[in-house]
Amino acid sequence: MDIQLATRDYAQCLSGGAITEPTGGTWVSAAAIYLGATEPVNGSWIAALCNQLGITQPLYGSYVIALANYYGLTQPLNGSWWFAIADDMCNGAPVVPFQWDLNTNNWEAEARTWSLT
Repeated sequence: MDIQLATRDYAQCLSGGAITEPTGGTWVSAAAIYLGATEPVNGSWIAALCNQLGITQPLYGSYVIALANYYGLTQPLNGSWWFAIADDMCNGAPVVPFQWDLNTNNWEAEARTWSLT
């Protein structure tokens, strides 16, 4: 797996297809910018991406591993953390919309998609 393809796939799946080019120079910067970052953190776009997701420290010295951990991944896939992250983002369990009459969560506190059906 080519790292460029894995980071591109991650950015495109993260954005639901809204990211179509490597804005800011890379696919990682495009994902960070999509999530609201305006500049790298300490010169790093992966740190900026992680910060947008609430990840403030690297794990085992790596923001990529910290990002994988954020998604619940515990090992690389095909020898690559980025491949594992992209695979999870693009092929992970589908998000099931919540239904108004079947959900007891407070709608103002939810970040998930709601559905009327």
